[in-house]
Amino acid sequence: MLTHKHYEEVKHLIAPGDIIAFGGTSLFSRWAKFTTRSVVTHTALVVDTPDTPTNQHLNDLTMIEATSIKGKKGVMYNYVGERIRTYKGDIWWLPLHNDAKASLEDNWITFHEFLADQLNKSYDIWQLFGAAIDTFDDHKWFKWLTYNRRKFNRWFCSELVAEGLRHGGILNELNASETTPKDLCQFNIYDRRYVQLKGKPKAIHGFNTLNPDGWGNIEDAG
Repeated sequence: MLTHKHYEEVKHLIAPGDIIAFGGTSLFSRWAKFTTRSVVTHTALVVDTPDTPTNQHLNDLTMIEATSIKGKKGVMYNYVGERIRTYKGDIWWLPLHNDAKASLEDNWITFHEFLADQLNKSYDIWQLFGAAIDTFDDHKWFKWLTYNRRKFNRWFCSELVAEGLRHGGILNELNASETTPKDLCQFNIYDRRYVQLKGKPKAIHGFNTLNPDGWGNIEDAG
């Protein structure tokens, strides 16, 4: 169920492990919307504050994302409120359901240590292309064109989030490198209510309906 709230109204409810989903207006975002048939083009993961924020961001939340922004590319921490203020497009908050939150509590240190280890790794836009175009993933000869094998020396947005959630005990065995922003929003790991923080109200088709177990795995993929 979609609701619409301002960030300041719900900030105190947003917790580590929750997803911040974006729907951009750039040329690449429009391409992603076309290929995935989804309003969501980018995802980030809320984390516990890694260090002492400046006075400007003292009351803001921290998220980690693999992105290209302000001349920087790669895995980086950003402030949720600042991203909401400057982002051109739609933004949603996807809160985890209670069982997922309990799993994260059991894997709290592993979750945050894994994500911290990925900081400053490169942004992998080409794997995002492969994840979004799955036409040949099941083909005996041509699956190498679009099927992404696990490769974590660089990241695209939803790949980083999915693997982070796996280290948090929220997702089981899956191929994070084949997980698009659309897939991530459809995994059934969320509370039934989600909140749009920016933009005209737009529902995320298939939200919270997909079993993620084994997602993206292909037998004999190598």
